[in-house]
Amino acid sequence: MNSSTVLIMSAALFGRRKIMLKAAGMCLLMLTASLVAAQDNSSGVAMKMTEHLNQVIEQGVATMRQAQQKAGTPPPPVKPVATKLKMDKINSRFVEKQDEIVDRIFHLIWSRCSLGQRWVSGTGCVGTVRQYTYDQALAMFNPSGAAQWRIPTRTELSTLLDRTKRNQPTMLATDSVAFPDMDPDKLMYWSSDEENNSFAWAVLFIGGGIPGILYRSHRYAIRLVRNAG
Repeated sequence: MNSSTVLIMSAALFGRRKIMLKAAGMCLLMLTASLVAAQDNSSGVAMKMTEHLNQVIEQGVATMRQAQQKAGTPPPPVKPVATKLKMDKINSRFVEKQDEIVDRIFHLIWSRCSLGQRWVSGTGCVGTVRQYTYDQALAMFNPSGAAQWRIPTRTELSTLLDRTKRNQPTMLATDSVAFPDMDPDKLMYWSSDEENNSFAWAVLFIGGGIPGILYRSHRYAIRLVRNAG
């Protein structure tokens, strides 16, 4: 992979080249449209949805890669600023259990706080969101059992994206009641998926969000997940 394929996500969302923005928009529409179907609680739908989401992500990223090759190396990304980090009520698919969120559709249990923060009942997540390189993250959380906390896959992490924010580039792109007190300066989160020895996948939680490939040496936030029993 050469330098023209690096920072796909940042270039697509905040670059100045029209062709990249068009490709990013296509990928966002594909990803968020597929999440609409996830409002059914049956396990069969959830399984099919997960498989389809994997395909959608791959198709969208492939489209963006082709557009970037035509447009050349993108300019440095502009740092986004989240203007609204609060919602009025939690998404009905989530169940609150103190410091955990149970996803009834995808049968996952999420940590409500980013790594580095801690849950305080009646207050929310307090403390500082810590950032890690990809290899540091995997070294700390490489579970041997499904019930243990781990780094989510990019598909799992993408299920937390709020499709209604896709046309609002400064809005937090997840449920802020389920996952409160996110740091607006640290909205990039690592997934467990690696691309190769130099790059891995992360998801940006702003403006609809989108997964992308970034240097493993970069430092990003972490939200842990485990399988529901």
